[in-house]
Amino acid sequence: MTKIEELLDDYMKGEELSPGISLALIKEGKIVYKSCHGYANLENKIEINSKTAFYIASLSKSFTAAGIMVLHEKGKLDLSDGIRMYFSDLPNYCEEIKIINLINHTSGLKDYFESYFVNNQSINDITNSDVYNFILKETSLNFPVGDKFQYSNTEYVLLSLLIEKVSGLSYSDFLKENFFTPLDMKNTYVFTENKPIIPNRAYGYSQENDKYYCYDYCILTTGDGGIYSCIDDLILWVNAYDNEKVFSKKNIERMFAIDKLKDGSPGKYGFGWFNLEKDNKKVVFHAGQLCGFTNIMIKSLEEDFSIIILTNYFRDSWQKIFKAVHDCATEASSVYASEG
Repeated sequence: MTKIEELLDDYMKGEELSPGISLALIKEGKIVYKSCHGYANLENKIEINSKTAFYIASLSKSFTAAGIMVLHEKGKLDLSDGIRMYFSDLPNYCEEIKIINLINHTSGLKDYFESYFVNNQSINDITNSDVYNFILKETSLNFPVGDKFQYSNTEYVLLSLLIEKVSGLSYSDFLKENFFTPLDMKNTYVFTENKPIIPNRAYGYSQENDKYYCYDYCILTTGDGGIYSCIDDLILWVNAYDNEKVFSKKNIERMFAIDKLKDGSPGKYGFGWFNLEKDNKKVVFHAGQLCGFTNIMIKSLEEDFSIIILTNYFRDSWQKIFKAVHDCATEASSVYASEG
């Protein structure tokens, strides 16, 4: 791990007080490497540790999709159900959208996030209700349902609302009951419209003229984002896809499967995870970047190797660290395979 340590040192070099990084490698459920550097709060000089909660942005989508799978497993919904079965006031243009289309980004629903930026609208304090009203006011899809993959945060906000409607619980309470508590994830929280205090949290930062400014999370949607978590808890989360504590083996396989588009070509997205083939081996991953936070989770399924990186400030050197960690994972997996 010397190369990774050198890159981490370079990441922090020349700055006594700067935002930082939390990183872990997991092989066959065991922690191979874990390290934390830098500060969670520059103003109060609070250092990052393994229980520091970062805003994980779109990594939250894996929790949302898993929540839908739990409801499916309990027989409370079917993935092939039309979304208007549950939200009858949705416009006619949503008629053909099924739950699975929302999960794998093939619904054609316009991305509220992109629309707000294109129209120079502020996303500060935007809520799930605002996103739902955005859907109601639109008049068409970007493309016919199932024709292609196109990432849309709107879909996952709608899935969060679906979880609440079907379960009778708030999105936060549902995740706590089904994932956070069973997996002993004690430092993972949903940031709701109530703006709860998140203990031991990192703040996001931007930089101007060599000076850091707090550039913190300011959105109130859930489903597409909204979760704070720490490296220790996310290790428990990625391991949950292997140890069957909250998922059955059958449903784990389904969550990492890729559905085909209408033309028969493969999609790109499973249940909150992008899918790709690397060296004839399947890798699933997701990145999340917003308001000073940049994060990634990656799982090599055949190698049973996972990587988690959380940061509260984006740097170019972060890309070097990720590449080094990825290369290390590949090399370490080869070593394990040859010894095993």
